Amino acid sequence: MRINLNQTKLIGLTMELDLKAREYKKLCKKLEKLKENNIDDNSSELLELKNLFQTNHDEIVELKKQLKNLKENEEEIEKQLQEHYDSSNLFKKRREIPVNTEETNIVVIEKKQNVFMKIIEKIKNMFM
Repeated sequence: MRINLNQTKLIGLTMELDLKAREYKKLCKKLEKLKENNIDDNSSELLELKNLFQTNHDEIVELKKQLKNLKENEEEIEKQLQEHYDSSNLFKKRREIPVNTEETNIVVIEKKQNVFMKIIEKIKNMFM
C-alpha cells in the first residue's frame, strides 16, 4: 500500500498530537504534586507550570487546526477524483468534445489517397 504526502503529514501530526497529550498528562501530575505540597498561588513554580499549560494548550489547538485542514484537503481531493472518474461523466465528456466532421473526413480521404498512390507507385516500379 502506498501513502501520499497528505497521509504522511496526517500521521505525523497525529503522532505530535499524541505527544502533546502525554505532555499534558505529565503537567497535570506536576500540578497535583504542587497542590499536595500546599504551594502558594503566586509561587514561581506555579506560574511556570501555568505557562507550560498555556503553551501546551496553544500547540494542541494549532495541531488540531492543521489536522482539520489536512482532512478537508484530503476530502476535497477524493471528491474531485470521484467526479473525474465517475463513469457517467466519462461519456458526457466525450459527447461534449466538438468534432469537425468535414476536417476528419478530409484527413481520412487524403490518407486513403496516399495509400492508393503508394500502391500505384509500387506497381509502376515493378513494371519499369
